[in-house]
Amino acid sequence: MKTNRPTVVLHMAFQITDKGSFQEKQVCTDLAISRSSFFRALSEFRCYLQEHQPWYDLVFDSKDDCYRVTDLRKPTN
Repeated sequence: MKTNRPTVVLHMAFQITDKGSFQEKQVCTDLAISRSSFFRALSEFRCYLQEHQPWYDLVFDSKDDCYRVTDLRKPTN
């Protein structure tokens, strides 16, 4: 069965809710999708946040090799 993009976006959101982050490799493995499908869904997730939750941003943490949602209202130190 082919995995559709909304399913991938929801999977990413649940991973953030459950674990606080998600990794590209894990999402691709869990859902049997390609890297290009992952990045299309990632773009859609970012667009959703920009349109509906503009105070949040989806960022890549290169240190931990994962994506996290950050609250732009909180100052970074």
